[in-house]
Amino acid sequence: MADTPVAFEPFFGGFVLETLTIGMYGEARNAIREYIQNGFDSIQRAIDDVKTLKAGEGLIEIEMAADRNSLVIRDNGAGLSLKSAAETLTRVGASGKSHRKNAGFRGIGRLAGIVFSDTVTFTTKAKGEREQTTVVFNGKAMRAAMAPGRGSAKSAQDLMRETVQAFKSPSREVNRHFFEVKLEGFTDEPDECSSPKELYDFVSQVAPAPYGADFPYRAKLSDAERRYGIPIEEVRITIKDGANRPTNVTKRYGKEYKFESGTVELSDCAIYHSPTKRWWAWVGKKEESGSYTDSRVSGLRVRVRNIQIDGTEIVRDIFRDSAKSHTRFQDYFLGEIFVEPSALVPNARRDGFEEDSAWKKVKSELGTVIKVLGKEAYAVSTNSQHSVDALRGKLQIAKKDFRTLERASFADTQRVLKLSSSVSQSLKKVAKGTLGADLETASELQSIGSQLVDIQKTALSHVAQSAGQSDREAVQQETRDEMLREIMTLLESVLSPGCFSKAREALEEEYGEL
Repeated sequence: MADTPVAFEPFFGGFVLETLTIGMYGEARNAIREYIQNGFDSIQRAIDDVKTLKAGEGLIEIEMAADRNSLVIRDNGAGLSLKSAAETLTRVGASGKSHRKNAGFRGIGRLAGIVFSDTVTFTTKAKGEREQTTVVFNGKAMRAAMAPGRGSAKSAQDLMRETVQAFKSPSREVNRHFFEVKLEGFTDEPDECSSPKELYDFVSQVAPAPYGADFPYRAKLSDAERRYGIPIEEVRITIKDGANRPTNVTKRYGKEYKFESGTVELSDCAIYHSPTKRWWAWVGKKEESGSYTDSRVSGLRVRVRNIQIDGTEIVRDIFRDSAKSHTRFQDYFLGEIFVEPSALVPNARRDGFEEDSAWKKVKSELGTVIKVLGKEAYAVSTNSQHSVDALRGKLQIAKKDFRTLERASFADTQRVLKLSSSVSQSLKKVAKGTLGADLETASELQSIGSQLVDIQKTALSHVAQSAGQSDREAVQQETRDEMLREIMTLLESVLSPGCFSKAREALEEEYGEL
């Protein structure tokens, strides 16, 4: 008996929209990135295709309301025509953009704002038209309809019909062309929607903003983008806080950077490139060992069309694959990796790339560079202030200061405490230098550390001559605790969770709770 076809009607429930919004954008602030990305695409279309802008004329404006309850992101790109605007803005998961040309191409980014906004309003107009189009998404109603227990009640199409409105209105500015999204009525909004500083810091990292005037290597980067055929695309972006004047956004790279030992300047800007022409990168170099402490610039960041993909975790994972103990070296560097747009496809969340053969090849190529950087970082780490020679010098200085105090019967309490503080800093360097050192070097560092501890204990024992016993013990306890905290931080960064747990247990058994 032949099979008989059974008719059916596909049904996509409201949970589909929930997955594409609340489920897709784990960090609500990424909605801002999505709208900037769409604005950037619109500007490039205005320059390259419809010719309504010249190169360098593009502008993305971000406006924060004085009451911090709305945010507007507007671009002067091509805009959408009256004929296609409403249909385009209400299509979900379907876009006419090319993944090889555009920063955004899946057609779901426009939904990002409903995660935390009561209404998301799009207004757009193409050049030469006398009417503009407005499409309003009722985010509050959409979230309610997608809540557990209700998300299967209606189809995604019906939910959209009930919560989205579109209309047209006259415009006197015939030659104007733009696209605007307005987010209003916040609930559990990201900090970037209420803090101008947080907004600036985020946009300066993820957006295709220009470099600041104090970045000394822009000419070198310009030469590299011409040589390797992958441009650093930039657009002017401003942030306006209430009635204040707009502020131009630039990347945070400059001449000087916050560093765990204070501040540091770059000694060089090295250029690396893909043998298969899929990417090129710049990496800032410094002569001192240690991590950058400014999270806005630290680490190597991957960018497609100069829009950041994820944060620093992509390259951190490559450092980890190179050598587990090298994971911390991601923060020892700063720089950017520019990917050829047609070479890799960012995943839907834009926190990585589609796991295809192209990405595996690029990871392999980057891994070769990362191994070199890891060796460099380790060499600087062992040959700088944490080297045996440098610490021998610190020990000799401490011995000299100790003898001077001894001849004066340790009468100057402040100088004793200053010596103790200096010894504590040297002990931190001993602990840091010991990590990953060979047995001979580790043994010598331990010897230096023991002598420094003896100097510190003896010097502090005389503080009681001019201060109470409790004060002396407090100073000793504070010094010891500071050194142990530093050791624990270092161990956690290089040991596996199991080994770190055992090390912590052993230290707590010896010294008490840390």
